[in-house]
Amino acid sequence: MKIGMRAIEVEANNLETSYKISETLLFTDKKNFLIFKKINKCFAFIVGIIPIICSIFLFVLPNLLVNLFCGFLIYSPYYIEKKFHIVILEEFRFMITFHTMLHSVFGKTLHFYDKYPLYDSFLHFLGGGLIALVVITVVLSSELHYSKHTKHGIKLKTDVFTFGFVNTAGVAWEILEFTGDLIFRGTPGYRLAQEDSLFDTMTDLIENNFGALFAIFVFWKFIKHNEKKGRDMMLLFKQVIPEPEKAY
Repeated sequence: MKIGMRAIEVEANNLETSYKISETLLFTDKKNFLIFKKINKCFAFIVGIIPIICSIFLFVLPNLLVNLFCGFLIYSPYYIEKKFHIVILEEFRFMITFHTMLHSVFGKTLHFYDKYPLYDSFLHFLGGGLIALVVITVVLSSELHYSKHTKHGIKLKTDVFTFGFVNTAGVAWEILEFTGDLIFRGTPGYRLAQEDSLFDTMTDLIENNFGALFAIFVFWKFIKHNEKKGRDMMLLFKQVIPEPEKAY
């Protein structure tokens, strides 16, 4: 009986740690990886939690809701990793937090949206690329586990799904902006997200797509460059999702 319980404990420990890796895109050394991971957690707290606390004390409802949503975006990778055992690489965690900071701190608090006409376009381009980078690693990992396609077939399928996901996320974001404008239009301190309506929506979606295409292109170039240097990038991306037999 004790042997059986011990086996269960070992299996549970394997399940708990099977989705954890000790390297990332830029850091192959475990020590540097762990330092970067700690920095990410501190950065996430500063950008994701402190604005929420400030919004509660100042209490401007639209700002509080925006900061809550930003906090959700920053901490959602941690929840996804814990709940679904899907690794979000540390660079992407940093980029998610950084992109959120550009919106909440620079865009809204420092009024970059009003001061610089192209600032919103820059964030949509960057956001489309960021979503693409996060999604492409997850899809690629799944394909490496389950797909019977050739290398080129896996690449094509990964690219198409990633590009489609970015479009879906972009549409969802525009619906969210439209809904926010309808609810909070006229509220003191609220800045309309879609001031020119159709023109703003379409340019945002186009910018998302260009960002996604650029990120996909850079992603495969990065892999090819590292493989030429002798690093097996496919092995790293395969670890984004744990082995099928350990996932349940």
